[in-house]
Amino acid sequence: MSRRARDGRAPGPARGLLRRLGGAASRGLLVAGAMIAASCARPSSERSGGAAGAIAALAENEAAPAPSAPEARSSPAPPAPPAPDAGATGDAQLERAAGDAHVARALQRSPLRALRLTGKLADGRFEAILALGAGVEGAAPREVKVKLAPAQKKAPLAFRRPVAFYRLARALGAHVVPVAAARRIGVGELVALIGREPNARKLLRRFAVMNDGTVDALVLAPAPGPPGPRWVSSRRRSVRFDDAPELDVWARWARSPSPARGERTSILRDYLEVLALDYLAGNGLRKEIVIDVSAGALSLEANASAFPLHVKARELDRQLERLVEAARFPRALRDALARFGPEKAAAALRPGGFEDELVPPRALVELEERRQALLSLIEVKIAHGGEDAVLSL
Repeated sequence: MSRRARDGRAPGPARGLLRRLGGAASRGLLVAGAMIAASCARPSSERSGGAAGAIAALAENEAAPAPSAPEARSSPAPPAPPAPDAGATGDAQLERAAGDAHVARALQRSPLRALRLTGKLADGRFEAILALGAGVEGAAPREVKVKLAPAQKKAPLAFRRPVAFYRLARALGAHVVPVAAARRIGVGELVALIGREPNARKLLRRFAVMNDGTVDALVLAPAPGPPGPRWVSSRRRSVRFDDAPELDVWARWARSPSPARGERTSILRDYLEVLALDYLAGNGLRKEIVIDVSAGALSLEANASAFPLHVKARELDRQLERLVEAARFPRALRDALARFGPEKAAAALRPGGFEDELVPPRALVELEERRQALLSLIEVKIAHGGEDAVLSL
């Protein structure tokens, strides 16, 4: 056990926060919560076996008593959303889950009309025109723009991480991640879609071509939710995750035990979902968040750094500090976390076993550790502030 854990001190960022908060009771509760979460933020090799028991004992002493994968080569439909527990999900959530599954199938199966290279050549990202509804009797296809990234030889399985991140968000009922799916595209079709654009044609030799002549590709919807106004919104902008002034405003809202002046509940809920999802997925390298001004919502569209093979000790401090500071959380998020045990995680992220796993087994173990840590942190706050106040979003 580290000297810091033996001393009963919170990690660096949380310790500074506690000094600012003051108050013996609040300090004890937040130290307990921060240490619970911090213990699971560290890689397994950096944690000792007795830490969890000591931290749990600290929480009991300080807190008041709590109130009573990629698809098969034939590209079948993506797995259905996990069945909700009785009484846990409303009709609107069921409808949204069914809509997401429909969008995922469309991303996999709808015909591609064109590809246009975007960003840096080495990134290999395209804007694709997708013909939604093509082949449906009596319905004219609707052309929409989506993002597409074929797998490259240098990282042939990298496309699985964004898909896994989306599956995690869907399983937890989060609103901030656009639908992501994997589809297979024949090399001949890719050549035809790319056309004669010289830069794009240079990428052909970099694609990871399978034995059957196809290339796996990540396809990402332009915004969360079904096709509609958010998919074509012109009032979206990206902000940096580390130093954007908006982040400080949202953090101030989250710290307030009651609605703050000027607070937008939808933005605050999305902000806390962002922190929770990145923490659970070990994603300490978040670079940007997209703000949809017209919808009053946030969107996470760059998720390649989720579920890394190794999480460095301090990479999650930013998310952890903001979660420790938060005074309120979405009730739906807490309830979904409580239901999302190892079996459901495996069903969402390893739908076909080893062949189709989106993340390695170690990632599932660490996901479960962080899930329990986040639940413990929320429960400590409920014990101190009351369930109705803490779960008021």
